[in-house]
Amino acid sequence: MITQMLYTSLSRHPRGHSSDYDILEHAMQNNRSAGVTGYLLRDTDRFCQLLEGAQGVLDALYDRIHRDPRHHQIVLRMKRTVRERGFLGWSMGYGSLSAEDSAILARSFAGPPKGILLAFNRVSRIASVAG
Repeated sequence: MITQMLYTSLSRHPRGHSSDYDILEHAMQNNRSAGVTGYLLRDTDRFCQLLEGAQGVLDALYDRIHRDPRHHQIVLRMKRTVRERGFLGWSMGYGSLSAEDSAILARSFAGPPKGILLAFNRVSRIASVAG
């Protein structure tokens, strides 16, 4: 079984800042050896990241994410166990969210619990189209 985790955070820098590329580069290097796959989405001021891997590995990674000074207001939106990975082959993908997708995700995160699952599925679709 694989654990999937979705979190959002506010960036301390605007989209396109060199810190975005640093995050992506380190994730691609570290995730491969840790058996973590996922996708990082970015809008003008937020990150939305979906991660998957062994639960203990993701828990440790989430702790490191909380200590990363490049972003703040980190909120775990969803954590679940699934039979197979959704991002097989991606140590970490990266894409920009359109204004429409950002608005849809914001409404989903603010709504009832089933909205989180809808957001999770939308993030998965966005990532699969980008990949």
